[in-house]
Amino acid sequence: MGEIAPRLRVTIPKTVAPIGAEDPEELVQDAIVVAAQMLHNVEAAGKTVTAGNIAYYTILHMKAGRRSQCRSRADVMANGTQLDHRSSVLSLEEEVGYDPELDEPITLGELLASRADDPSMAGARNLDWDEFLGTHDYRYGVIVKAIAEGQKPGDIARGNRQTYAQLRWIILKMAAEVLEHMGEQILEESVRAPGWRSNIRVKSEKAACLADRRRW
Repeated sequence: MGEIAPRLRVTIPKTVAPIGAEDPEELVQDAIVVAAQMLHNVEAAGKTVTAGNIAYYTILHMKAGRRSQCRSRADVMANGTQLDHRSSVLSLEEEVGYDPELDEPITLGELLASRADDPSMAGARNLDWDEFLGTHDYRYGVIVKAIAEGQKPGDIARGNRQTYAQLRWIILKMAAEVLEHMGEQILEESVRAPGWRSNIRVKSEKAACLADRRRW
C-alpha cells in the first residue's frame, strides 16, 4: 500500500480505459487487488520482486481486460471479451431508431420489452377467474370462454339456446357478482401496466427531459 498503490493511483486513470460502467476509481481499487494477488503468489513461490515490477505487470493485466474477479475471455459480459470485440454491452436506454408518429426516439429497452400480458399478472388473473367460476353459475364459464374467444353475443346466445335478452341478463348478473367477488378495484387493476414496464417508461421520459434541458 505504501509503494505499489500510489503508482497505480497515478497511472491507472491515464492508461486503462474503463469498460462499460467502470470508472477510474473502481479501476484503481481493482488494480490494487490484482497487485496484492500477484505479490502474494510471487512471495509464495519464494521469489523477490520490486514494487515497480508488480505495478508494471498489474497495469498490463488491467489494460488487457483482466480484473481481480474475472479473467475470462469467453464470458459475454467479461471485459476481455469486449476488448476482443466479440461482444458489447449496451444500455437499455440506447437509441436504436426513431418513431415519427410519437416524435421521439425508440430505445433498446422498448424493443426488448414484450407487449403481451405480464406472465405474473396473467397467472394471478387466471387464478382469480378459476376461483370465481368454480363457485358460481356454471353458465358463467361457458360465456366467459366464448367472449375470450371473440364470439359475438348473438352466436353465444344461439350456442347456449338462449335469447339475446336472456344472455344479456346473465352477463349483467355475472358482472355484478364479479365486482362483489373481486372488488371494485378489479377494473383498474385489469388495465394497469406491469411495474417493470412503467419503470422503463419513466427512465425514457427522464432521459428525454435531460436531453431537452441540454438543448436549451
